[in-house]
Amino acid sequence: MEGPRQTGRFVFHVASEKWEWDDDVYVIHGYEPGAVEPTTELVMGHKHELDREVVEQTLAEAVDDGAPFNVYYRLLVGDTVRNVVLCGEGVYDDGRTSGKVDRLVGYYLDLTPELEAETSAAADAAVAASAKARDTIEQAKGILMLGYGLDADAAFAMLKWWSRNRNVKVREVAERLIQVAREGHVSHPGLRRLLDALLDDLTASRSQ
Repeated sequence: MEGPRQTGRFVFHVASEKWEWDDDVYVIHGYEPGAVEPTTELVMGHKHELDREVVEQTLAEAVDDGAPFNVYYRLLVGDTVRNVVLCGEGVYDDGRTSGKVDRLVGYYLDLTPELEAETSAAADAAVAASAKARDTIEQAKGILMLGYGLDADAAFAMLKWWSRNRNVKVREVAERLIQVAREGHVSHPGLRRLLDALLDDLTASRSQ
């Protein structure tokens, strides 16, 4: 049985302020695919009022300079609150490499199922197995907190999500993140490349 939709692609066309969502982004926002037109007003209306300003500022800065971005915030679906990471970057359509971008493209990642679920036996065992495992996972959580602006619970939720979708132990995911950090790639592009590759795999497989 297929689990909840947790990842999806989006495109924001800057000049026209037109948004494109794939089917999974509609579902993350609580809609049937194609049921609404994803305007900027609608998109921002789903942000928690305490998070809306930081999301708006993050997107505005990305439009201005095209740099990769990510922001962790609460997404409202009726009375339900979802914890979402939004990742993306600017795209220039005419060969430019600076200035205001033409499009923002990226992904939504909904961490709510991992945050709400009871700790799995495998994850619990990985954390409790040894002091070394605990230290490794704590270090990896710190890397994600730094790289994605997550709190500790969300960082562990991302590790569990990553572990489940790559079918590897949480500790192994943590070790890989630490290796990337030691290579000097805690921020863009190294850390982002790891997550983006997985998100790309998952969203591509959804569309096939």
